[in-house]
Amino acid sequence: MPLAPVKRRYCDRDRHYVTPAARDALTDAATRLAKDFPGIVVGFMDGSGSEGIVPFPPHLSHGDGRQVDLALCYTDTQGRPLAEVPDTRKWGGYWPAEPPRPGERIACPQGREGRAHKPDPPANRPWRLDEERTRAMVMILIADPRVRRVMIEPHLEERFGLWGHSKLRFAGCQAARHDDHIHVDFY
Repeated sequence: MPLAPVKRRYCDRDRHYVTPAARDALTDAATRLAKDFPGIVVGFMDGSGSEGIVPFPPHLSHGDGRQVDLALCYTDTQGRPLAEVPDTRKWGGYWPAEPPRPGERIACPQGREGRAHKPDPPANRPWRLDEERTRAMVMILIADPRVRRVMIEPHLEERFGLWGHSKLRFAGCQAARHDDHIHVDFY
């Protein structure tokens, strides 16, 4: 199956619930992506809890089974695809974010609020965003009529050539960054 949790804890802590329709859309997207990129596994993170409580902490949404966070795709510094999301603990606990490049749009020039603030990863990090596979994943999702919207940072929306697509949204400066994962909302 080309769809799996990024870490077991998402399942062990019952944070992986989605509606049957969302599950089908996710499975279809992962299967389609695997046809174009054999061996790829779409990694999911938080979905919802079994109780259906909205919001689903620490999120501003989630909880009703219609939202899930998906990992972006990464390469090593030589451009070879990584099979898993990079373990960032030894790099100061940074998530594997993909910061804006010089000249790209900075969504929150004053920073993020409270817990939503997260610094950029170090320049010497051993991973890079796999733009080709990540863009393909986003394209598959936004083409699916079962997908309501995808939260992504503006600099990635522009970099992928998707600026202004009706299903792509910026979550705002009060929310977590969406350049280390995307948030997918289903109908």
